[in-house]
Amino acid sequence: MKTERIHRFTLRGAGWPIKWPIAAAVWALCHGVSVAEQTAQPLQPDAYFRADRAYHAIDANKLDDAEAATRAALAVQPDSLQLNLLLLDVLTRKGRLDAARTQADALVQKYPNEPRVYAQHGFLAQKANDSATAEQDFAHATQGTDWTPQEQRNLHLAWSDSAYSARHPQAALDALSGLQDQPDAGVQLRLAQSRLQLGDRDGATRAATLAEEHATDPAQKRYAKALLAEAMAPQVQSVATSPDDPRVIGQRELNEAYGHLRARDDRAALAAFQRGFATGQGNWSHYADAAYAAKRLGDNSTAITLFRKSLDVADADAKSDGGSNGNDSLPADRRFGYRREVEQMQRTWGMVLSGAYQTSAFGVPNTVSVFQGGAEVYWQPPGIGYRDGSIFQLFVRGYDNLYDGNGIAGLPTAQGSVGARYKPVKDLNLVFTAERLIRIGTQSVNDTLLRIGFSTDQGIDLQVTKPRWQTWQAYGEGAYFLNQGRMIISTEARYGHTWLLDSISDHLTVYPHVVLAGDHDNKATDRQLALGAGPGINFRYWFRESQYRAPASWLDLTVQYRLPLTHADRAKGVVARAILWF
Repeated sequence: MKTERIHRFTLRGAGWPIKWPIAAAVWALCHGVSVAEQTAQPLQPDAYFRADRAYHAIDANKLDDAEAATRAALAVQPDSLQLNLLLLDVLTRKGRLDAARTQADALVQKYPNEPRVYAQHGFLAQKANDSATAEQDFAHATQGTDWTPQEQRNLHLAWSDSAYSARHPQAALDALSGLQDQPDAGVQLRLAQSRLQLGDRDGATRAATLAEEHATDPAQKRYAKALLAEAMAPQVQSVATSPDDPRVIGQRELNEAYGHLRARDDRAALAAFQRGFATGQGNWSHYADAAYAAKRLGDNSTAITLFRKSLDVADADAKSDGGSNGNDSLPADRRFGYRREVEQMQRTWGMVLSGAYQTSAFGVPNTVSVFQGGAEVYWQPPGIGYRDGSIFQLFVRGYDNLYDGNGIAGLPTAQGSVGARYKPVKDLNLVFTAERLIRIGTQSVNDTLLRIGFSTDQGIDLQVTKPRWQTWQAYGEGAYFLNQGRMIISTEARYGHTWLLDSISDHLTVYPHVVLAGDHDNKATDRQLALGAGPGINFRYWFRESQYRAPASWLDLTVQYRLPLTHADRAKGVVARAILWF
């Protein structure tokens, strides 16, 4: 465990929604220790080793392992403030708030002069809706001298939020005494709501006006307008700024959700988002952020529902603003991205039909002018088929040579297979495949085929906001036939630009490109290495979409002419492929 791990989490700046309970900021305090603690009581080697395991378990979101490792470290060194705060953090991440608060109460008694303990105790008090205790805790925490300016700022904001919720508006203002000249919307909104509670409508008007001018979030702007309207209506009793008002409660929950997101606790974030939405608060971006949290948790049905709600809310906002919502509107490319997320999570099965022609075939020696057809049906099992970009599929497929220049085609060449493929890493297109080849025709084989494929690309999906865009693809695969002892390593790379043929259809694209392709076949009788390069063109038509789902299917035609870069004949000539992905 590197020393900097202790301090790697810092308090973030507070923006809208109002940073109550400043969850991310206070959460970060769990990961730090005071300077005095580091100097007076460094971790013993055994405790250090176990704490390091706990931090790694937290990084991997294995919270049960993190708790076990932390308790093991505490068994070695029970008086370590760092380890006690680490246990408090793990319990909080696990949602065991009662146990966490019991632990925090004990730490307050054990470390009565430690600001970080009071900061975390205040956070847990907020979670328990004990605003008065949280107010005292944060006021106590701000007396610490080891905080950075940003940390002090966030603690003062948390103190103000707690005091306001406890109906102590003057204390809420006192907590902001050193920040009130800042035009930041988060500060000014707090000033406005507390001044309204005190009856200072002029002061509230000034603060709400500043907040509206500097607000960057749609929800922030709406709340500023509500405060301003209330401040300028002196005959109407202040209601909207009551801590019990649903709007205020909802904004607090949304803020807490973002705090949990920064702390990488998607489960707690999703729960807070849902509580905020239940009060009627939330714009399209809030729903989308909640959807991504649900997606990371593998809760596809909830993520789909939230993405759909995000699109509905964006549409409703656009209609209410007459279609001119400016920066608050949902951009077309993000709308398409949300619809693509829905399409990917909804997919449970698919079918691929393909046809490929090559004047000099990769594979059987001396085979020329081969046209091969194939079909595949695959299934993604519920729960494990698609989980935050990790994909598992079971498939069955068959293919044969529909035409062969040597005269062997049709049923004798029919080859079947069943297998499974797995993409374990969401951000890395690395796919492992195992399949059993089943002999159907007299020229096919029974064998086991193991494959590892990797690809990377840019611009291959439809771009709804651009008439043209840069596109490139690179792919490599290793395939090993167990019975034959045959290893084929193949690769293909393309680079070009894609044009949208919107004069015909806004779902039709053309992609002229240059291609470099080749393979290495350890059983090839003439040349093991084949490499070719040349021009190519691709046409693709996207279809099968809905209001909430991006196009799920496409029809693709690619024609290339490859010039040989080696002496192997199979690397040259015309290559044509047609694919229907359904």
